Amino acid sequence: MDEMKAKETPYSGERAPVAPMSAPAEAPAQASRAENAAPSVQPEQSSGIAGLVEVVKRNLPGSLTDVTAFLKRTRRVWLMTAAIIIGAAALVNLTARAAEWAKNARERRQLHAMATLTPDRLFARCGAAVVDETKVVYPVLMRTISYQPRGGEKLLVSFSRTAEEKSDWVFLSLQNENSAAIYDTTEAKIAALPCLDSKK
Repeated sequence: MDEMKAKETPYSGERAPVAPMSAPAEAPAQASRAENAAPSVQPEQSSGIAGLVEVVKRNLPGSLTDVTAFLKRTRRVWLMTAAIIIGAAALVNLTARAAEWAKNARERRQLHAMATLTPDRLFARCGAAVVDETKVVYPVLMRTISYQPRGGEKLLVSFSRTAEEKSDWVFLSLQNENSAAIYDTTEAKIAALPCLDSKK
């Protein structure tokens, strides 16, 4: 039945008395009450800071045994942190080594491709040539094979061998027919004629 009664609110419906404007004597009294209230706020703020300092002082270890006990309690955290740092360093090192290994493997493959380049391997890697000429300059045979991998550029690949039947072709040069630019490095040769980098 008590539950059925209307709950009373903490506020009453009555109006609070308001001081008339003609009563200046009460104004200084209210000002002095406000001044008395302000200093009470200041100690609360300082006691909050002092309380925080006091809590920190109580929780700081006082001796080496306290530090040792703290480290024993947090041993798992320290071990996990150390494991993460060591793992990250190992991962960075492994990634750098893998990238270097891949670069070295590519360079070795390209060097091997250029060192063992013969007309037959050139045809296998790059397809049929635009022009294939052989000149006899006794006792040497000169063979020039032309490719046109890009729009208007014509690349000349030169080989030579002795006039004997069993001699092998030796790769001499790769140059641009129009500008007579010679590609000296392996990277420049592969960039000019990318099919040379295939594994055939």
